[in-house]
This record gives sequence, C-alpha cells and structure tokens, in this order.
Amino acid sequence: MKILIAITKSNFGGAQRYVYDIAASLSKTNDVSVLCGGSGLLVEKLSAEKIRTISIPELDRDVSISKDISVFFQILKILKHEKPDVLILNSSKIGGVGSLAAKLAGIKKIIFVAHGFAWNEDRSAMQKFAIKCLYSLIFLFSTKIIAVSGAIYEQGRTLPFAKEKMEVIRLGIDAVSLLSKEATRQALNISQDAFVVGTLAELHPIKGLTYAIDAISLLSIPGLEYVILGEGEIRNELEKQIAEKKLSDKVYLKGFVKDGAKYLKAFDIFLLPSLSEALSYTLLEAGLAEMPVIATNVGGVPEVIENDVTGILIRPKNPKEIANAIRLLYENKEKSIELAKNLHDSVTKNFSLKKEITELEKILAD
Repeated sequence: MKILIAITKSNFGGAQRYVYDIAASLSKTNDVSVLCGGSGLLVEKLSAEKIRTISIPELDRDVSISKDISVFFQILKILKHEKPDVLILNSSKIGGVGSLAAKLAGIKKIIFVAHGFAWNEDRSAMQKFAIKCLYSLIFLFSTKIIAVSGAIYEQGRTLPFAKEKMEVIRLGIDAVSLLSKEATRQALNISQDAFVVGTLAELHPIKGLTYAIDAISLLSIPGLEYVILGEGEIRNELEKQIAEKKLSDKVYLKGFVKDGAKYLKAFDIFLLPSLSEALSYTLLEAGLAEMPVIATNVGGVPEVIENDVTGILIRPKNPKEIANAIRLLYENKEKSIELAKNLHDSVTKNFSLKKEITELEKILAD
C-alpha cells in the first residue's frame, strides 16, 4: 500500500512523534512517505529510518492567504504525482488544505488524525467558531477520523460529519531508553542532592507552566528545584516571572533537549500542569520511567492517570493544588513509589505502540 503521511511542522512535538512512530512501523510492510513543512528534527529522524520526506518550506502554522494558496497548489501537485492509496493528515493546517487538495486529486482514502482541537486554547468566541467551521470542513472531506483519546472523540463527534467517521485509537509507546539518575543530573547540571520536580513540555501558554512556577513559590521544601525541559514562545514571560518571584535558584529553564524522555530519571516527580491535553506522550514516557506523576484533570489525561492509583490529578490553573500534591509526595515516599509502579504497569499493558499500529492497520485495510 502506498501511504503518504502529512503534517504541518517538522519539529518534534507530540503530533510529530506520532507521525514518526506510525511511519516507522507502517514502512516495514508498505511504501510510506512523509510530507511536512521545513526540515526540522522530524525530517532528521525519518531520514535515519530511510523514510522519504517531501518538504514544503512555506508550510507552517501561521495563517497567510498568499502563502497558503501557494501551499495548497503545491500539495495538489504532489498528490497528483504521488497518487497515494491513503493520505493520513495530522494537525489542523495541513488538515484544511490537504483534505481539500486530496479530494480534488481524487484520493480515495483520506484519514484525519485529531491530536487536539485549537478551540480549547484561550481564544475569542469568534475565533473558536471559525476553528470549528474549519474542522467541520476537514471532517466533510475526510473518509475516516482518528481521535487519539476518548476525550478528543467526545469533543469531535459534536461537529457535523463526524459521528459516522470517528474512531478512537489511543496513543501507544515503545520502550524508552533511559539514562541513570546520576548521569541525567550530571548532563543537565542538576545537583545530585536536590529534590527535583520536572516537566518536559513546549514553552506554550496551554502547558500551564506559569501556574507550576507559582506553586513552587508556595513551597519551602529543602533542596527543591523545578526543572523544565523544552523551548517555546513564552520563554521571556517565564524568565520574567521567575525573576519577579525570586526563584532563580529554584526554577530552571533548560531549553530544548534532544530525546528529552531519556532524561526523565533526573526528576523525583513528573509534573504536567497543562490547561488542555489530548493524550500526552510525556505521561506515557513518565510511566515507563516509573515516575510519580502529578497532572491536571483535563482532556485525555484521566485516561492515563487514575487519581490516587496511578498518579495525582489536580484542577488546572491551581498553584495551591500543585503545591499540595508536591508536598504530599515529598513527605510520603512509599506512596510515591506505589503510584509510579502502578502507572508503569498500566502504561505497559494499555498503551503499547504495537496495539496502536494493529488498530490503525485495520482501518487502512477497510
């Protein structure tokens, strides 16, 4: 089967991780190519797996009518030349231009993967309405819609053209290659004696990092450090907050770290303070790393974290609850170990990449 997988950006966030995983798995028995904007880390990783990539430099997340029209015709030309049996679209931008181009190019099977919905972000009512209209068009042109979590399914099925096309295939993950606690702390320049709360995330408002930093200011735990691995658009805002709260000796922005999951052992607690999540790879990675997890009760997070069983769930935008949860795990080592073990067992059993690919192949074969 000839499969073309398309995504807007070529960095290596959650959606790109999904594209990499399914491309690497499906390429074992199919002719797989990936179309994306730019030539970022995703392209580098796919090239290492000898998977062909098609780059459109003008394709990016920002809206530009002239550029987007150009991108549309480039995609249309590529689809007519490639003639894939299946087109798998990831992200709203490529979903919009790609699904229309695919329809005009006569592609019979168009699959859109919903990794999350942009209307969950802090936007005006008018913007949210426009975004829902865009997704409705994507759903109209798609022959199948995959939701990466039950929460995304419940949101998406309320839109026109979704109910009969939508199906849940939860994210899966392979074993994570982990460095030792000592090695990770040395590599990240973290004190071996510190009590470290850590987050692996893009520096983006939706990740709720400002609330996590506020929580750290409420705690007086000896040796406490909060380490954030990731880069993004709100770095300056976070640096200003850290300075204003006088937390420069407790909160550290370490920037983007390639293959960040292998450094998870540097943390004593993994914190995910997001305001919205579809189903986070970092939660699954933290589970395989046997980390005790504190996460906000949003989106697909409760499908991974059962409160007080596989982690601690808190309300979003609530620094006090974050602080209380950190204090609880700091003071109760046995509880921390129990939650970490339970999460590891759950992720291993319920969120394997093999299971995800098997379910995806059934859709491709229909």
